Amino acid sequence: MRAALSRFAEQGYDGTRVRHIAERAGVSDAALYRHFPSVEALAQELFATWFGEFGTRLADAVAEGDTDDKLRAVVRTVLRFYREEPAAATFILLRQDSLMPALPAGSAYPLETVEAIIATGQQQGLIRNGQPNLLAAIFLGCVLRPIHLANFAAAGAFDLLAETGHDTTIESAALAAVRQETP
Repeated sequence: MRAALSRFAEQGYDGTRVRHIAERAGVSDAALYRHFPSVEALAQELFATWFGEFGTRLADAVAEGDTDDKLRAVVRTVLRFYREEPAAATFILLRQDSLMPALPAGSAYPLETVEAIIATGQQQGLIRNGQPNLLAAIFLGCVLRPIHLANFAAAGAFDLLAETGHDTTIESAALAAVRQETP
């Protein structure tokens, strides 16, 4: 499973073949087919598992606090998840949204979690006017684009796994993107 996850994170689902996973795991192609009928089934299981794990972490992180606290908790949770599980974070947050439609019913969607925080903040006059799902996407984009940069930039160009010094900048930018403008 870890071998498949790392391959999906590196190459995406579409670029990963059974032989890539088997090579990384040190097993034969046939060994994979004993456990999963296809690469798609393996990818879907991994996606659902890690997407659910991330959704749970996010929901737990924003269970208490005011709007500002919750939005800060989102940023910190995304960055912590990326640092703890970089392959899983890359796979579910950056590489493979095409597997989302087949998630189990009742899956917690991070965008919806942030959207609810945004909508509440708008009612309180703390968050700018605009469609809540759009503002949630903009907010999450402020967090995910640096992760994308860290993942796909030249080696050593930008490190978010070991370097936490950028976290404040990322958090401030995400908050500034959605906060109500003050005259």
